Amino acid sequence: MFILGHMGFGLKLSEPVRRDLPVRPLLLGALLPDLIDKPLYYALEAATGRRGAAIGIVAGTRSFGHTLLFLLALAALARARRSRPLAALALGVATHLVLDTLSDAFTRRWGFSFKALFWPVLGWRFPIYPYYGWRDHVAHVREPFLLAAEIAGAAILAWEWRKARRAAAPV
Repeated sequence: MFILGHMGFGLKLSEPVRRDLPVRPLLLGALLPDLIDKPLYYALEAATGRRGAAIGIVAGTRSFGHTLLFLLALAALARARRSRPLAALALGVATHLVLDTLSDAFTRRWGFSFKALFWPVLGWRFPIYPYYGWRDHVAHVREPFLLAAEIAGAAILAWEWRKARRAAAPV
């Protein structure tokens, strides 16, 4: 999924356990794995002139931020500090990982997320980049499932924003 899908569906997925956690860190957490891993991969690609497996351990855009290890470290830090914002951030990361795994099933890349998710148990190299470059990666949003997820994510965010504004409005 892309930005709006991760934020909208992440917000909805987290509802049963979110309680009174702050929403902004949760939304940031829903994007955090991509905010870490995509710039890391593209920076390595630009610096080395290589792509995919030729880069080495960070062979794609799902690496450290897309691991259970990262999620568990964030959750442990949130618990140790008794921090609600960090707990919301970790919950957002959890929704990101769930949504990536589900979207891989619908975009016929099943298993792509699991290799990153269970790193290093399934090997030291992260999943190999499946695109021909960043333009191809961005164009991936045109796939019907991902386009629908972005539109639905935007609708969820708009609905939740409207609902929050109504609740905050004076009577």
